[in-house]
Amino acid sequence: MDWLAAETETVVNNRKPWKVVIVDDDIEVHKATKLAMKSFEFMGRRLEFYSAYSGLEGKALLEQHNDIAVILLDVVMETDDAGLKLVNYIRNTLQNTQTRIVLRTGQAGMAPESEVIKNYDIDGYKAKTEITLESLTHLFYVALRSYRDISRLGNYKNALKALLNSVLKVDKLNDLEAFSSNLLTYLSDVLDAYEAELVISKRKASMINIKSTHTTVVNAQADDSPSINLPAFIDRVATAQSLIYDGNFAGIYYNNEEDLEAVVGGRH
Repeated sequence: MDWLAAETETVVNNRKPWKVVIVDDDIEVHKATKLAMKSFEFMGRRLEFYSAYSGLEGKALLEQHNDIAVILLDVVMETDDAGLKLVNYIRNTLQNTQTRIVLRTGQAGMAPESEVIKNYDIDGYKAKTEITLESLTHLFYVALRSYRDISRLGNYKNALKALLNSVLKVDKLNDLEAFSSNLLTYLSDVLDAYEAELVISKRKASMINIKSTHTTVVNAQADDSPSINLPAFIDRVATAQSLIYDGNFAGIYYNNEEDLEAVVGGRH
Protein backbone atom coordinates (compact mmCIF):
# COMPACT_ATOMS: atom_id res chain seq x y z
CA MET A 1 0.00 0.00 0.00
CA ASP A 2 2.99 2.32 -0.50
CA TRP A 3 1.05 4.26 -3.12
CA LEU A 4 -1.20 5.57 -0.34
CA ALA A 5 1.72 7.24 1.42
CA ALA A 6 1.79 11.02 1.12
CA GLU A 7 4.12 12.12 -1.63
CA THR A 8 6.92 14.49 -0.71
CA GLU A 9 8.28 17.02 -3.15
CA THR A 10 11.79 18.33 -3.19
CA VAL A 11 11.75 22.02 -4.04
CA VAL A 12 14.93 23.11 -5.77
CA ASN A 13 15.88 26.75 -5.46
CA ASN A 14 17.56 27.70 -8.73
CA ARG A 15 17.89 31.39 -7.93
CA LYS A 16 21.39 32.81 -7.90
CA PRO A 17 22.76 32.65 -4.34
CA TRP A 18 24.41 35.47 -2.43
CA LYS A 19 28.19 35.01 -2.37
CA VAL A 20 29.73 35.08 1.10
CA VAL A 21 33.47 34.88 1.86
CA ILE A 22 34.73 33.65 5.23
CA VAL A 23 38.32 34.73 5.88
CA ASP A 24 39.53 33.06 9.07
CA ASP A 25 42.48 30.88 10.01
CA ASP A 26 40.29 28.70 12.28
CA ILE A 27 38.69 25.92 10.21
CA GLU A 28 36.07 25.34 12.92
CA VAL A 29 34.76 28.88 12.40
CA HIS A 30 34.14 28.08 8.74
CA LYS A 31 32.33 24.84 9.59
CA ALA A 32 30.18 26.40 12.30
CA THR A 33 29.15 29.39 10.18
CA LYS A 34 28.19 27.25 7.18
CA LEU A 35 26.24 24.82 9.37
CA ALA A 36 24.37 27.58 11.19
CA MET A 37 23.34 29.36 7.97
CA LYS A 38 22.70 26.34 5.74
CA SER A 39 18.95 27.05 5.50
CA PHE A 40 19.13 30.87 5.54
CA GLU A 41 17.48 32.72 2.65
CA PHE A 42 17.12 36.38 1.79
CA MET A 43 14.77 37.44 -1.03
CA GLY A 44 14.44 33.77 -1.95
CA ARG A 45 18.19 33.38 -2.44
CA ARG A 46 20.46 31.19 -0.32
CA LEU A 47 24.07 31.73 0.66
CA GLU A 48 27.07 30.38 -1.25
CA PHE A 49 30.18 30.27 0.92
CA TYR A 50 33.80 30.66 -0.14
CA SER A 51 36.61 29.99 2.33
CA ALA A 52 39.97 31.69 2.77
CA TYR A 53 42.33 30.94 5.66
CA SER A 54 44.61 33.98 5.48
CA GLY A 55 44.62 37.56 4.29
CA LEU A 56 46.52 36.54 1.16
CA GLU A 57 43.94 33.90 0.28
CA GLY A 58 41.23 36.46 0.90
CA LYS A 59 42.88 38.84 -1.59
CA ALA A 60 42.96 36.10 -4.22
CA LEU A 61 39.26 35.36 -3.78
CA LEU A 62 38.27 39.02 -4.00
CA GLU A 63 40.30 39.41 -7.19
CA GLN A 64 38.49 36.44 -8.76
CA HIS A 65 34.96 37.45 -7.76
CA ASN A 66 33.59 40.97 -8.17
CA ASP A 67 30.11 40.10 -6.85
CA ILE A 68 30.83 39.14 -3.25
CA ALA A 69 27.94 40.31 -1.07
CA VAL A 70 29.37 39.80 2.42
CA ILE A 71 32.79 39.09 3.93
CA LEU A 72 33.12 37.66 7.44
CA LEU A 73 36.68 38.65 8.24
CA ASP A 74 38.95 37.64 11.12
CA VAL A 75 41.30 40.37 12.35
CA VAL A 76 44.23 38.31 13.60
CA MET A 77 45.53 35.69 11.17
CA GLU A 78 49.06 35.46 9.71
CA THR A 79 49.71 38.82 11.38
CA ASP A 80 47.97 40.74 14.16
CA ASP A 81 46.42 43.14 11.65
CA ALA A 82 45.97 40.91 8.58
CA GLY A 83 42.22 41.49 8.55
CA LEU A 84 42.55 45.26 8.77
CA LYS A 85 45.05 45.26 5.94
CA LEU A 86 42.59 43.27 3.84
CA VAL A 87 39.87 45.85 4.53
CA ASN A 88 42.12 48.61 3.17
CA TYR A 89 43.02 46.48 0.17
CA ILE A 90 39.35 45.86 -0.67
CA ARG A 91 38.26 49.46 -0.28
CA ASN A 92 41.32 51.32 -1.60
CA THR A 93 43.14 49.02 -4.03
CA LEU A 94 40.20 47.11 -5.49
CA GLN A 95 37.94 50.17 -5.11
CA ASN A 96 35.20 47.82 -3.94
CA THR A 97 32.66 49.83 -1.96
CA GLN A 98 29.70 47.50 -2.46
CA THR A 99 30.78 44.37 -0.60
CA ARG A 100 29.73 44.46 3.06
CA ILE A 101 32.53 43.64 5.51
CA VAL A 102 31.96 42.37 9.05
CA LEU A 103 35.01 41.86 11.28
CA ARG A 104 35.04 38.95 13.71
CA THR A 105 37.80 38.48 16.22
CA GLY A 106 38.71 36.23 19.11
CA GLN A 107 41.27 38.75 20.37
CA ALA A 108 39.37 42.00 20.73
CA GLY A 109 42.21 43.62 22.64
CA MET A 110 44.41 43.52 19.54
CA ALA A 111 42.03 45.86 17.69
CA PRO A 112 39.72 47.92 19.96
CA GLU A 113 36.22 48.19 18.52
CA SER A 114 35.92 51.99 18.82
CA GLU A 115 39.14 52.56 16.88
CA VAL A 116 38.37 49.98 14.20
CA ILE A 117 34.84 51.27 13.55
CA LYS A 118 36.18 54.82 13.32
CA ASN A 119 39.15 54.16 11.04
CA TYR A 120 37.99 51.36 8.75
CA ASP A 121 35.14 51.16 6.25
CA ILE A 122 33.35 48.16 7.75
CA ASP A 123 29.73 47.29 8.54
CA GLY A 124 30.13 45.51 11.84
CA TYR A 125 32.56 44.32 14.49
CA LYS A 126 31.81 41.17 16.49
CA ALA A 127 33.73 39.28 19.13
CA LYS A 128 33.54 35.57 18.31
CA THR A 129 32.39 34.87 21.86
CA GLU A 130 29.31 37.03 21.24
CA ILE A 131 28.22 35.31 18.03
CA THR A 132 25.03 33.24 18.29
CA LEU A 133 22.67 31.85 15.66
CA GLU A 134 20.32 34.78 16.27
CA SER A 135 23.04 37.42 15.99
CA LEU A 136 24.47 35.74 12.88
CA THR A 137 21.04 35.70 11.23
CA HIS A 138 20.54 39.36 12.12
CA LEU A 139 23.99 40.16 10.74
CA PHE A 140 23.18 38.61 7.36
CA TYR A 141 19.81 40.32 7.03
CA VAL A 142 21.36 43.75 7.68
CA ALA A 143 24.43 43.17 5.49
CA LEU A 144 22.49 41.73 2.55
CA ARG A 145 19.90 44.50 2.61
CA SER A 146 22.70 47.06 2.46
CA TYR A 147 24.47 45.21 -0.35
CA ARG A 148 21.22 44.88 -2.32
CA ASP A 149 20.43 48.59 -2.08
CA ILE A 150 23.96 49.75 -2.89
CA SER A 151 24.10 47.41 -5.89
CA ARG A 152 20.76 48.70 -7.16
CA LEU A 153 21.93 52.30 -6.98
CA GLY A 154 25.20 51.47 -8.72
CA ASN A 155 23.54 49.53 -11.54
CA TYR A 156 20.85 52.17 -11.96
CA LYS A 157 23.42 54.96 -12.10
CA ASN A 158 25.56 53.12 -14.67
CA ALA A 159 22.55 52.37 -16.88
CA LEU A 160 21.37 55.98 -16.82
CA LYS A 161 24.88 57.29 -17.45
CA ALA A 162 25.23 55.11 -20.55
CA LEU A 163 21.84 56.20 -21.85
CA LEU A 164 22.48 59.86 -21.15
CA ASN A 165 25.73 59.66 -23.09
CA SER A 166 23.64 58.44 -26.03
CA VAL A 167 21.19 61.27 -25.54
CA LEU A 168 23.99 63.81 -25.72
CA LYS A 169 24.90 62.69 -29.24
CA VAL A 170 21.50 63.41 -30.77
CA ASP A 171 22.56 66.77 -32.21
CA LYS A 172 24.65 64.81 -34.72
CA LEU A 173 21.54 63.09 -36.12
CA ASN A 174 19.06 64.44 -38.65
CA ASP A 175 15.78 63.07 -37.30
CA LEU A 176 16.00 64.09 -33.65
CA GLU A 177 12.39 63.39 -32.80
CA ALA A 178 12.47 59.86 -34.19
CA PHE A 179 15.74 59.20 -32.37
CA SER A 180 14.40 60.47 -29.06
CA SER A 181 11.25 58.34 -29.39
CA ASN A 182 13.35 55.24 -30.07
CA LEU A 183 15.66 56.10 -27.20
CA LEU A 184 12.69 56.39 -24.85
CA THR A 185 11.60 52.89 -25.81
CA TYR A 186 15.14 51.63 -25.28
CA LEU A 187 15.34 53.35 -21.90
CA SER A 188 12.09 51.74 -20.78
CA ASP A 189 13.32 48.32 -21.86
CA VAL A 190 16.59 48.73 -19.99
CA LEU A 191 14.91 49.85 -16.79
CA ASP A 192 12.36 47.04 -16.96
CA ALA A 193 15.09 44.46 -17.48
CA TYR A 194 17.06 45.92 -14.59
CA GLU A 195 14.07 45.83 -12.25
CA ALA A 196 13.19 42.26 -13.23
CA GLU A 197 16.72 41.10 -12.51
CA LEU A 198 16.67 42.69 -9.09
CA VAL A 199 13.13 41.49 -8.37
CA ILE A 200 11.74 44.82 -7.25
CA SER A 201 8.81 46.95 -8.42
CA LYS A 202 8.78 47.96 -12.08
CA ARG A 203 9.48 51.54 -12.96
CA LYS A 204 9.06 52.91 -16.45
CA ALA A 205 10.56 55.95 -18.11
CA SER A 206 7.88 58.39 -19.21
CA MET A 207 9.47 61.30 -21.02
CA ILE A 208 12.71 62.54 -22.54
CA ASN A 209 13.32 66.22 -23.13
CA ILE A 210 16.39 67.37 -25.09
CA LYS A 211 17.62 70.95 -25.40
CA SER A 212 20.55 72.36 -27.31
CA THR A 213 21.74 75.74 -28.44
CA HIS A 214 21.78 74.26 -31.97
CA THR A 215 18.38 72.51 -32.01
CA THR A 216 14.79 73.00 -31.03
CA VAL A 217 13.32 71.36 -27.94
CA VAL A 218 12.49 67.68 -28.51
CA ASN A 219 9.97 65.80 -26.41
CA ALA A 220 9.29 62.06 -26.42
CA GLN A 221 6.54 60.86 -24.13
CA ALA A 222 5.30 57.38 -23.18
CA ASP A 223 1.62 56.50 -23.45
CA ASP A 224 1.18 56.07 -19.69
CA SER A 225 2.75 59.36 -18.60
CA PRO A 226 2.43 60.31 -14.91
CA SER A 227 -0.21 62.66 -13.55
CA ILE A 228 2.19 65.57 -13.10
CA ASN A 229 2.84 68.61 -15.27
CA LEU A 230 5.79 67.21 -17.20
CA PRO A 231 6.85 70.40 -19.03
CA ALA A 232 6.87 72.31 -15.74
CA PHE A 233 8.68 69.47 -14.00
CA ILE A 234 11.34 69.37 -16.74
CA ASP A 235 11.86 73.13 -16.40
CA ARG A 236 12.40 72.65 -12.65
CA VAL A 237 15.00 69.94 -13.27
CA ALA A 238 16.75 72.01 -15.94
CA THR A 239 16.82 75.08 -13.69
CA ALA A 240 18.11 73.15 -10.67
CA GLN A 241 20.54 71.18 -12.87
CA SER A 242 20.34 68.21 -10.51
CA LEU A 243 18.20 65.23 -9.51
CA ILE A 244 14.67 66.35 -8.57
CA TYR A 245 11.79 64.28 -7.12
CA ASP A 246 8.06 64.97 -7.44
CA GLY A 247 6.07 62.27 -5.66
CA ASN A 248 7.07 58.97 -7.23
CA PHE A 249 8.62 60.65 -10.28
CA ALA A 250 12.28 61.58 -10.69
CA GLY A 251 14.03 63.82 -13.20
CA ILE A 252 17.78 63.76 -13.86
CA TYR A 253 19.74 66.58 -15.51
CA TYR A 254 22.88 66.21 -17.62
CA ASN A 255 24.96 68.68 -19.62
CA ASN A 256 28.02 68.19 -21.83
CA GLU A 257 30.77 70.48 -23.07
CA GLU A 258 28.78 71.31 -26.22
CA ASP A 259 25.98 72.88 -24.16
CA LEU A 260 23.60 70.05 -25.00
CA GLU A 261 21.22 69.46 -22.12
CA ALA A 262 19.23 66.33 -21.36
CA VAL A 263 16.46 65.69 -18.85
CA VAL A 264 15.39 62.08 -18.36
CA GLY A 265 12.33 61.37 -16.26
CA GLY A 266 10.96 58.16 -14.80
CA ARG A 267 9.10 56.65 -11.86
CA HIS A 268 11.22 55.76 -8.84
